[in-house]
Amino acid sequence: MQASDSDDASRRLRLRRVGASFPGFELGPLDLDMALGERWALAGANGSGKTTTVRIISGRLPDFHGEATVLGIDVADDPPTARSRVGVLPEQRAGFGWMTVRQHLDFVSAFHPTWDPGYATQLQAGFALPDEAKVGTLSKGMRLKLSLVAAEAFRPPVLLLDEPTSGVDPVAREALLDLLDEVVPEGGDRLLIFSTHILEDLERLRPRVAVLAGGELTRVGSTGELLGPDPDDPRRRALIRELNP
Repeated sequence: MQASDSDDASRRLRLRRVGASFPGFELGPLDLDMALGERWALAGANGSGKTTTVRIISGRLPDFHGEATVLGIDVADDPPTARSRVGVLPEQRAGFGWMTVRQHLDFVSAFHPTWDPGYATQLQAGFALPDEAKVGTLSKGMRLKLSLVAAEAFRPPVLLLDEPTSGVDPVAREALLDLLDEVVPEGGDRLLIFSTHILEDLERLRPRVAVLAGGELTRVGSTGELLGPDPDDPRRRALIRELNP
């Protein structure tokens, strides 16, 4: 019997009792279950545990406990294979300041056998990123766009973005959200996960939301369930306070 999407591990990202310990901070235990075709947000204030969760999922934090699997691959047992399934826009944006945009993308492409040069060029042109610009001279918004090209150009089944719209101007923010809406449509064959403390990101992309506070998962639900139907809904006011205490 063929497994359904609901129990096919090769189409799911699962966290089971996942956590990590640092001086003065404890993450978890977290239990989350996400599937290809969905959009998810890890929402919370700065210091809530979002970036640590992103690093665990992406295989960039080896010292964690619990079980994390990405499309059936155990992150702890086989981090290189797990990382190959995930395109990551990290908290620290690209890259070596002395490199040009072209050198940076050529460098990143060497790590991804499925890198699509034509798609990378299309994304780069859409963001107006010139080949010869030095990475170190790019604005925060342009550096974000370069990082997103590097994360997306190999068409990973899981696209994982850490605070993608934080600190960028409204034009860059809209361009980014428009691209995400296009390349990772809800109900498609990819999974979008992004962390945020910005309410408008949730309203724009309408993901399922996992709310983190103080390293703990406080609630999970759809954007509509967590915000309510109108601007004065007490659920909306509570989430706003939690995202920006």
